[in-house]
Order: sequence, then C-alpha cells, then structure tokens
Amino acid sequence: MYPTKAPALSMTAFILLAIIAMAAAAFYRLPLLDERPMHTDEAILAYKTTQFQSTGHFEYDPKDYHGPGLHYAAILWSKFAFWGAPDSWRGDQLRTVTAICGLLLILSTLLLTDALGRNGVIAAMLLAAVSPMQVYYSRYYIMETPLVLLVMIALVSFWRYSQGGGRLWLLLGGIATGLQHATKETFILNVAAGLVAWIVAKQLFGPFEPRRSGFSMGSSKQRPSKPLLWVLIPAAIVSVAMYSGGFHDWDAVKNSFTTYANYLERSGGAGHEKPWHYYLTLLTWRSDGGLTWTELMIVGLALIGMGHGLIGNHQKNGPRQAFIVFLSLYAILLIGGYSVLAYKTPWSILSAQHALILLAGYGTRVLASFFAKGILRIGYRIAFGLGLYHLCYQTNLAIHRYSADARNPWVYSHTVQAFPRLLLQVSEIQRIEPSPINLLVINKDAGWPMRWHWRTNANARYERSVPETDLTASVILCDMDLVPAVQAKLGARPYHNQGFYGLRPNENLVMLVEQSLWARYETAQKDAAVTP
Repeated sequence: MYPTKAPALSMTAFILLAIIAMAAAAFYRLPLLDERPMHTDEAILAYKTTQFQSTGHFEYDPKDYHGPGLHYAAILWSKFAFWGAPDSWRGDQLRTVTAICGLLLILSTLLLTDALGRNGVIAAMLLAAVSPMQVYYSRYYIMETPLVLLVMIALVSFWRYSQGGGRLWLLLGGIATGLQHATKETFILNVAAGLVAWIVAKQLFGPFEPRRSGFSMGSSKQRPSKPLLWVLIPAAIVSVAMYSGGFHDWDAVKNSFTTYANYLERSGGAGHEKPWHYYLTLLTWRSDGGLTWTELMIVGLALIGMGHGLIGNHQKNGPRQAFIVFLSLYAILLIGGYSVLAYKTPWSILSAQHALILLAGYGTRVLASFFAKGILRIGYRIAFGLGLYHLCYQTNLAIHRYSADARNPWVYSHTVQAFPRLLLQVSEIQRIEPSPINLLVINKDAGWPMRWHWRTNANARYERSVPETDLTASVILCDMDLVPAVQAKLGARPYHNQGFYGLRPNENLVMLVEQSLWARYETAQKDAAVTP
C-alpha cells in the first residue's frame, strides 16, 4: 500500500502545475471583488479599519468583535497599493487583502513537499485553488482566511523544525501563533486540537524524527535546548504588541483574555444555533432550491489519506506517517469541537476544511500508486480532472450568480443582491442637495452595512428603535414593521413613501422622503429627461 510506487512528478512538471494552480487561484479570487454587496460583518470590519487608519488607535471590543490582525494587514497593504485617504477606500480594495491571504495559503503548501510528496502537494494546491468554500471566503473581508493562513504558517514551521530545520522555524511558528491570537480569538480551538493531535501521533508512531534534507532556516546543528520558549516568547510579544498598539493600551491586552468568558457564553448559540451535523453537510452535501453543492471529492480523498496514514506501510518514512496521522486527528478534533458547539457560522469550519484539503492531496498521491500504469492511470487522471471541473463549476456559481443568494451554503444572513438599488436612490436624491443629506436610519442592526457606505456623511444618524424625539430628517429609512410607529410620530408632516428596499433575506427597509425634497427630486429628474 505504500504510495511511492506512483512515478513522482519531474521538477519541470511540478513547477508548471504549481504555476497553473496559482493562476487558477488568482483567476477565481481577484477579479470582480465588488460584484457582491458588503455583508454586515464585512462592513463593520471595513469601518473599523478606516477608523484605525484615521485615528491611529484600534478600539478593541471583546464582546462582539475580534483583534487587530486583519486591520493591521489591510493598513499595511493600503500603503503598498496607494489607496489614499481612508474616506475613499472601497470594499473591493479591502477584499484584496483576504484574497492575497488565500493565494499565500496555497503557495505555502509547497513547504510540505517532503510530507505530501510532489504529487500530493500539486493535488492539494489544485483542490484549494478551486474549492468553492476556499474561494468564497478568500473574497470575503473577514478574519477567517487570514487565520487559516497563519495556522498553516505555524504548522509548516513546526514541521520544518521537526525535519532538521533551525530555531528560526520555531521563531516563525511563534510569531504566526501570536498573530493568530491577534487576528481571531477562536484560534485557541486550533491550538488545542493541534496539541492533542501531536501528543497522540507522537505516542502512536514515535517522534517526528529530524532529517537534514529539505528547507533549513538556520543550522540544524544549533537546535535550542528549550524549543518551547522559542515559540511562546515571540508569540506573547507579537500578540501583546498588536493588542496594545505598541505597548500602550494594556486594557486591550487584558480584554483579549477576558473575552473568552464572552465566547463561552456565546457558544450556547446566541442566535446562531445549528444542529450538530451542520458542518458535516457543508463539507459533504447540501441541496437547496434545486441547487446541489458538494465538496465530497475533497472529503473522500482526505479519508483515503487518513486511512493510509494509519494502516499504510511507512517503514521507509516514519515522520511522514506521524505527520499524516497528526493532520488527520487535528482535522477530526477540530470538526468535532466546532460541531458540539451550538453556535455555528459557515466560515468557522474553514481551517478544518483546509486540513482536509492537505489530506486530500496526500490521498490523491495514495490513489495514484494504485492506478500507476496504462489505461488505469489515464482513467484516474481523467476522473480527477472531472472532479476539479465540477468544483470549478460550483465555484463560478458561488462567487458570481449566487454570490448573495441564500441557496448558496456559504451565504449567511447576507445583504441581498438588490441592496445597491437603495444606495443609488439615496445618492440620486443627494445630488440636488448642496450639503450632505440629513439621514435617519432606524434598524435593529444599527444600520449596517449602510453605515459603511455613508461613513462620510456627518448628518446621518442610526437608531435601533424609533426615537421618542428628534424624528426630523430629509430621508428616513426604517424596518418595515416600524413604519406605523414612525408615521405616528411624524403626524401631519408630509413624507413621500418611496416603497421598500431589500436589506437581507426577509428583511426590508421602507424609505420615507420629505415631501418638499421629493418634489424637487422629481422636478430635477424631469428636467434631466428633457435636456438634450
């Protein structure tokens, strides 16, 4: 059952296929990033990023939001990309940050060539490049893809150290771990799953024995006597430095740990309750409204890789077996850990799905050993190619036609595709006013994502419920169920009901425009229509 019977890729083929994988990844991740309206979470994070850049201070909220890691990355990239003033930043620009993280995630797979084999690395890169889940969230301005990248950097660093690399790999792994904490506090689940998987794999199959081949940042002869300190110290320094804004805001550092009390409370659901098998259906098969979504190919190949790691003949390469078993246990523990929590959002499982992709790459290599000759080899390659094509087909649907459609399993409480119609209507009314329009938004979610789009309007106000006083505004936008209460407060003051606009699935806003303003707007529209 040992997979080395399969002919290894030549270096030329290896490099060429790696380039093809990266090209496919860029093709799906970088173009048309403004095609989908901003999700509420994206809008909040985008707003916090611009505030951070404008004020130079990151306001950490341990109850509802996450650390500054993504914001630092966006600000750093904004300087390289010459975005200009934060007030002019666009959502598609910010999404390039996570898209680049997605590309780096795939590129980092090359550092596992001795663990997965050339064939396995290329298969993993191709699967990650076109996976609907990986692509969709690489185009999403949230913390998940950067977190998965940092987890991968840590994993690769510790593997390289175990194979004879120097202390600089430990240093890099520690920095990546500190950045994980500074990016999203749920990294603790990855760390816990990784530690348990490492202990079990080491007990079952022995140590990850050092080898002198492979990449070596630093001499293998200078291995530190206390390697754990080379991880923990840089991790702590990086995390504290980022939360404290350069060792100034120590309350944020404290809150980055006390926040776990909030996470423990929210783990009960907090409005995001899902059945225990929710993530399993996301990873395997979901059907909704006549559409079927599946990444079962990845899961099936991963199971083959797991099985070979446990029972295959690894006499010639014990460290590889230990690594595959570690990766298998890590993925299982992570999926299991997230599944037992009532609180579930689709992007939370992304790091576990990436571990499955790595295992699927290895599983592809294993299968290639059984179909190594003649017609079987050709048939196997055709089948793998058809599987990739099917993933590409789903990815195209996920990021374009159904990018904001609730029938897409990666879409979660998303702003509807028609939302820009509301933005356009308000901007057209704004054109007849010499100063920023007086806006009042009454919405249970505090007006997101509108607050991002109208962040430069100092005359915009946002309320979660109908205010007792001061209901005067040129344009009022309110949740549909609040219209009677708003009209009762307005009394005899004349407002034109412009109708409702979609915000999220089954959530609509009604636009009320001051009658005199609406009359001027209509006149301007008529004049524009007759002007030659």
